[in-house]
Amino acid sequence: MDWNKQNGREMKRFLIIEDNKMMAMILAQLLRQSIQSPQILHAPTLQQTYQYLSQYTVDVVFLDLNIERPLDGIDLLMHIRKIHPTLPVVIVTSDSEIDTVKRVVALNPTDYLIKPLSLNNLQACLEKCAMLQ
Repeated sequence: MDWNKQNGREMKRFLIIEDNKMMAMILAQLLRQSIQSPQILHAPTLQQTYQYLSQYTVDVVFLDLNIERPLDGIDLLMHIRKIHPTLPVVIVTSDSEIDTVKRVVALNPTDYLIKPLSLNNLQACLEKCAMLQ
């Protein structure tokens, strides 16, 4: 069974919220290797993130924890949960400090990926997101 076609609905549009252009490019490339013809939006700033979230319907959000200042992704995750409670949000970060992980996990992200990313970890994450669609 194709995990991206469960429940008759495909995940096609992804929002990458990441200030580091190289990391966003790596994640986009891994998505292209995992999903056929994905639509990828990249928001390097909070302002652009809010704009995309109001203009587009996305299937999955990949959220860096540190966008414009340390841990501002946590506030953004709370905002996304408030306006889109069922939207899969995956935290993508190099921060594995236990206190940070606890704060983030309390907000119930769909998954928590530690950089550097791997194709296997991303595909497992996408399967998890597909089950929630």
